[in-house]
Amino acid sequence: MNPDQLSALQIDALREVGSIGAGHAATALSQMLGKAVAIDVPRIALIPVTEVPNVLGGPERLVGAVHSRLLGDIEGSIVFIAAREDLLALVDMLRSRAPGTTKSLHGDEEALAVHTASILISAYVSAIARMADINLLPSPASFAFDMLGAILEVVTAEIGMKVDTALLVLTRFSEEDMSIDAGLFYLPDPDSLEVLLGRLGII
Repeated sequence: MNPDQLSALQIDALREVGSIGAGHAATALSQMLGKAVAIDVPRIALIPVTEVPNVLGGPERLVGAVHSRLLGDIEGSIVFIAAREDLLALVDMLRSRAPGTTKSLHGDEEALAVHTASILISAYVSAIARMADINLLPSPASFAFDMLGAILEVVTAEIGMKVDTALLVLTRFSEEDMSIDAGLFYLPDPDSLEVLLGRLGII
């Protein structure tokens, strides 16, 4: 299926998948912290993969990314991306520290951020699986800290360059006086996009 040929109804359905997935991710984060986490989803868009860096601050922006391949009835990848300052804020939030306490991502901090991002990814994937009634699991996650453009090249190369469209969910998680901006994006291969829309009943 060519993503350029998607109807308005199909695009709306994919946006709904993104919104519900982000909500499940916020619930998972709330459970980890033992307190309520508000979620703001400022943008959900189906865009060409080549435009993702521009939406997230440019290809040369330094970010941390947690990447999982999808295993099951559909293929592709899920990537959690956050700027360095937001990853540091995430560690402060998880450890109930004052904002700005964590200054760098060493081994323990990196492991905590990756573990948390993996839980958010799993919650997002689980929401997709339930909505579409499919079997779907994320693979063990890998972490990279690099320029956004370089990370995206690696992710698409691992999939085999079949992916040309991303379902992008820009999300803000807020807890008391701290907030974290992050991007979750799902990169389905073209065949999997058709399967997903079919299971949603809009093919």
